[in-house]
Amino acid sequence: MSDVPKTIGMVILDGRAGIDQVVARFGERAAATGFATVDAFGPEAAEMPPDLIVGIGGDGTLLRAAHLAHQLDVPVIGVNLGTVGYLTEVEPENIEEMLRLLADGRLGMQSRMTVAAETPDGMMHHGINDVVMEKVLSQRVVQISVEVNDEFFTTFRADGLIVATPLGSTAYSLSAGGPVVDPDLDALIMTPVAPHSLLSRPTVFTPVAALRFTVATERQVRVNVDGRAGVVLEEGQSVVVRAGVRPVRFLTMGTYPFPQAARHQFGLDHA
Repeated sequence: MSDVPKTIGMVILDGRAGIDQVVARFGERAAATGFATVDAFGPEAAEMPPDLIVGIGGDGTLLRAAHLAHQLDVPVIGVNLGTVGYLTEVEPENIEEMLRLLADGRLGMQSRMTVAAETPDGMMHHGINDVVMEKVLSQRVVQISVEVNDEFFTTFRADGLIVATPLGSTAYSLSAGGPVVDPDLDALIMTPVAPHSLLSRPTVFTPVAALRFTVATERQVRVNVDGRAGVVLEEGQSVVVRAGVRPVRFLTMGTYPFPQAARHQFGLDHA
C-alpha cells in the first residue's frame, strides 16, 4: 500500500461482549501510532473525512464498513470478534502489528468485485455480496425470466434467484446450493432458490455480462441488495444486474489466504 492514511473511521455495530474494550484499545494504539480516529457515522467524520475504514466486530459489521468504504472510495479492513471469515482478518491481539504495518505502508491491498442492480425507477443499487430476487408471498413460487446480454436464457419457477459476487458466494448463495468461488476471480454467480425443476443448477457468468430478470407472472418479486430491502417488482418489470463499476478495496495482513479461510470457515479441518 503506497498511501498511508491519516484518519481512520471506525464502524462498530455488533454490540457483542468485549467490544468496548477492543474499541478503546484500538483508539489508544492508533493514536500512539500517529493516526486520528473518528466514528465513521458520527458528525466528526464530516470535519475529518476518513481515508481508511475499520470495521470492528464480525463479518456483518465489516460488510457495513465495506459499503461505507466503497461509497467513500477508501480502503477497509476488519478487526475480527467473530469466527474466521473472508472479511474480518485482524485478531484483537494483532491490532498493534496491523497499525505498525499500516504506518509503514506495508499492508497488502485486495480489490474485490462488486455488483450493481438497476431497478425500474432508474436507481442503481450497489452491493458487495449479492442481489436477491425473492417471492413476496411465502406460499407462492414466482416465475422470473432471464436474459443474458439481451438474449433469452431461461425462465425459473422458484422461491427466488440470487446473483452473487465471488466474495458473496459463501453467503446466501452457498446455502442455496451455489459454489464456493475464490474471491480473486471476477464473475457473476446465479443461483436459484428452491427451484421447481430437476435441471436448475447454479450458473457462472463473465463479469461483463448484463443479466436482465423480468417478473413473468402476477406474483410480486422483491429485490434486495446485500440484505437491504429494496423495490418490489410487478409483472413485466425488470431488474438488470451487472458487475459494479468500481471494486471495494480491502487491506490485508495476508494472515488468511483463501484456502485457509475456507478451511476454517466451513470446518474442513474436522470433516
